[in-house]
Amino acid sequence: MVRSGDSLYMIAMEFDRDYLDLAQWNGIKPPYRIYRGDQLRLYPPKKSLSGSSTNVTFYTIRGGDTLSGVADQFDLQTARLAKWNRLKPPYTIHVGDKLRVKAPTVRQTKQRLAKKSIQKTTSKTDRKRVKAKSKAKKPKSVSHLSRAKQPSSARVSHTSLRLKRPASGKVVQKFSSKKGMTGVVYQGKRGDPVRSAADGKVVYSGTGLVRYGKLLIVKHDNDLLTAYAHNSQLQVSEGETVKAGQQIAKMGSSGTDRVKLHFEVRKRGKPVDPMPYLSN
Repeated sequence: MVRSGDSLYMIAMEFDRDYLDLAQWNGIKPPYRIYRGDQLRLYPPKKSLSGSSTNVTFYTIRGGDTLSGVADQFDLQTARLAKWNRLKPPYTIHVGDKLRVKAPTVRQTKQRLAKKSIQKTTSKTDRKRVKAKSKAKKPKSVSHLSRAKQPSSARVSHTSLRLKRPASGKVVQKFSSKKGMTGVVYQGKRGDPVRSAADGKVVYSGTGLVRYGKLLIVKHDNDLLTAYAHNSQLQVSEGETVKAGQQIAKMGSSGTDRVKLHFEVRKRGKPVDPMPYLSN
């Protein structure tokens, strides 16, 4: 239930969701306005992503997807999802691949086995044909340019987007998913400048998440957000465009027991280790 002061980005961060997913599941279009009293779905509906069927059968891989992430989205075990799609460790998937996210029927399984049997009996003849063709005309060597055009892994990384340090103090706590540490903590003094890690747009400025105190969320692209928590003063408002290195807040202790900056990087709604993104 949307409360006064809530935003889609803040709710997405609170529940570790991608704001784009929340928008899609709830039929919210840009600029993603929500209103007090609205009820938001936090999980995907049981119909397909295209809305054409009552049960999802296939899911198209997007940038940033992992097999375990897709499995979580559909409440499946990763091993089961891998088995349905005949994937082997390390379970590499690619953008544009279609993953089966519903168990195949008995009829489909029989059809697949029959097809496999036919392919096996004709494989020797096919190999001979291919071998004869390859001898007749050898392919040219693959250039660096053509290799660059090959499909990339679904683990599309934003490490090319180098982030600047949001504070000048020392990092005193590091990211740890096992310990529930969703970002890094910079030490400092009250009033020290907090700076935007990269060019972007402020999509949240407020105190709606109590445990984060005075919080800023900056959107850098459709996949990547940065969050700056426990400030003493917020110096930018929602909708403002900011530049890398621009002061956006003052360090403080709101929502916590000591002066610090809690800094997070969120990729498709999930907290990730900020250190690989930060330039030296």
